[in-house]
Amino acid sequence: MIVATGAHADTTPEDCRRVGYSDRQAAAECYRGLLLDPSPAIQAEALWGLGDWQGANRAFRAAVSAAPGDADVRVRWARLHMDAHQDADAEDLFREALALDEGHIDAQVGLAEVAEGRFDVRAGAIANAVLERVPRHPGARFVLARGALTVGGVAKGRELVLPVVESDDPGARIEAMALLAAADHLEGEIPSPWTGRAVNETPYHGRVFETIAHFYVITRRYEEAVAMLERAVEVDPRLYSAHAALGTNLLRVNRFDEAQRHLARSFEGDPYDSEVVNTLRMLDSLHRFDLTEDTRLVLRTHRDETGALEGYVRRLVDDAIPGMGARYGHVVEEPVVIELYPHHDDFAVRTSGLPGLGILGATFGDVIAMDSPSARGIDDGFDWASALWHELAHVVTLNATDNLVSRWFSEGVSVLEEWRTGPSRSRSVPLEFVEAAQAGRMLPVEDLDGGFMRPETPGRVALSYVQAGLLCEYIEDTWGVAALARVLAAYADGADTPGAIRRGLELGPAELDARFEAHLDARFGQVDPEGFRANVQAAQRHLKEDDWSAAVETAREATGIYPDYVGPASAWPLLAQAEAGAGRMVEASAALTEYWRRGGRAPGTLRRLVEWLESEDRPAEALPVQRSLALVAPLVPEERRRLGDFLVEAGQYDDAILEYEAHLALRPHDRADAHYRLARAYRGADRLAAARRHVLYALEIAPRFRAALALLLEIEG
Repeated sequence: MIVATGAHADTTPEDCRRVGYSDRQAAAECYRGLLLDPSPAIQAEALWGLGDWQGANRAFRAAVSAAPGDADVRVRWARLHMDAHQDADAEDLFREALALDEGHIDAQVGLAEVAEGRFDVRAGAIANAVLERVPRHPGARFVLARGALTVGGVAKGRELVLPVVESDDPGARIEAMALLAAADHLEGEIPSPWTGRAVNETPYHGRVFETIAHFYVITRRYEEAVAMLERAVEVDPRLYSAHAALGTNLLRVNRFDEAQRHLARSFEGDPYDSEVVNTLRMLDSLHRFDLTEDTRLVLRTHRDETGALEGYVRRLVDDAIPGMGARYGHVVEEPVVIELYPHHDDFAVRTSGLPGLGILGATFGDVIAMDSPSARGIDDGFDWASALWHELAHVVTLNATDNLVSRWFSEGVSVLEEWRTGPSRSRSVPLEFVEAAQAGRMLPVEDLDGGFMRPETPGRVALSYVQAGLLCEYIEDTWGVAALARVLAAYADGADTPGAIRRGLELGPAELDARFEAHLDARFGQVDPEGFRANVQAAQRHLKEDDWSAAVETAREATGIYPDYVGPASAWPLLAQAEAGAGRMVEASAALTEYWRRGGRAPGTLRRLVEWLESEDRPAEALPVQRSLALVAPLVPEERRRLGDFLVEAGQYDDAILEYEAHLALRPHDRADAHYRLARAYRGADRLAAARRHVLYALEIAPRFRAALALLLEIEG
């Protein structure tokens, strides 16, 4: 503890903090008195309390220089960094304090809180270690309670914080009440009596509503979170973190103007919040976006991409929403809002406030935000159309349950829909999952939400997506899609995961786990991942040596071990290359066709297949492959043009018009040719006025364009 040493030795920074819970003006006077203390550590606390974070930072630096062996000063300096949203620096200071005093409780709790803010599973281990030494430590209990509430452990959360309500520390009491109020809201006990007790504790009880809102966000109930945050800033207009959270969540429910106002208010009071700064910059960039809206769709796209993407997005929405609605018994009545960001960091900021987010898309009820195809490509593992299909499935499950569906089930349904009804329908389960299943590293279904929210290892999130998808697939295959709809309906009625499983499947979670484990063993138990990898490596080596026969043999062995695998280093393209090298082109195109049918979508591989099928005079078989190629690479002008050509040849003029319009919107080098091709498609569709307009555009650019002149004569004749 840092204690005053000068004329105000009878007053501590802790005294000022306690006063602040009931009277901020009195607290400010208290801190101003401490500014006269000769101790730089006390001055730092006073400046911090008065809101001068830069001055406090300088004073703490001086305090550490004056007392390099004082762990307490480093812990308090770390807390200042946490207030300034600099958790990495705070973590370093907590570790420095522990290097000076390995048993420093407050430093350990600080590390746990930093980990908790990152949803790092290590937070619980650190907090539990603290409680072994200090069983009633409030900070450690709060870390564990937040972790429990995050994954639905409401009873555990209450048990942890109830004893703290009687603490003699007003800050601890208010935090305990906030967490208990959040627990009540998570279980539908509204209004919570704990909010009333907090009102009696302090006039500045906005943090109670902010805490409730946090757990509404965790459970994807954004409208409820907005309502709580609006109350938070009404009670305490200076609660800038609540303004920031309110702005972020207003964006999630498509209320952009209000969001910008609250984010700006947050920045005025707390200019150190990088999430707010980044989000405001992102909003400023939206003047470069087009807004297209009707009763079914609200679409925000960068103006350079709208013409190429709008048609595909509309088709995906028109196919997905009614189709999945019919499967799960829910009609989505509101228009779907879709935002496509050409820069991944803009999408990351849109969804979390910080760049560098690992996911590709996020759904907030009716609102989808995601990377556009230009943010990253299929070669990076981003099949944008399948990703959008995944998010559209979330729209159905979230709307069907008023956002009460568990995370694992909503993700599982979305993965299942990618496999069963999506544009690529790839069922390429990664080898890492096969190995995890063989090793028995699946999570019980009751704990599967934790695999998304609090992964024990860096790879657990990816494994959880696949496990959830396979589990939903197993449920559908065993009990039918109606069983999935029953589980979804149970969540809508407020059931937890065990209750939803019992209602939907008439068995308990443990029995489902056992049956699913047996299913995984039957499906993947005989797959030899190491044998697959060894044969792929051997095939690659033989191809480099032009040993076609050996390459065919090893590649075929790999496809036999795991035929569904079409991810990186798939064996099917290797087999095709080997067969082509041996001069067996029919077998080569058959191998690539199998790759495509199983969901393989690497553009270079599909382009090769289209060329081979064309060379074999098989345009009817090349057309659907070219459709897939244009869909995964919709911003490549040549692919849209080639698909338009295939469609014209097949007499599918309306579809060809969509492709040629996209090709033209992408500003191809030969714009005269682009207008001519579009005119030709309009002519085929018997839309003569549009055909004439575009052939004239072509001739305006290239007056001697013979094909265009001939088409104009045909139209005019």
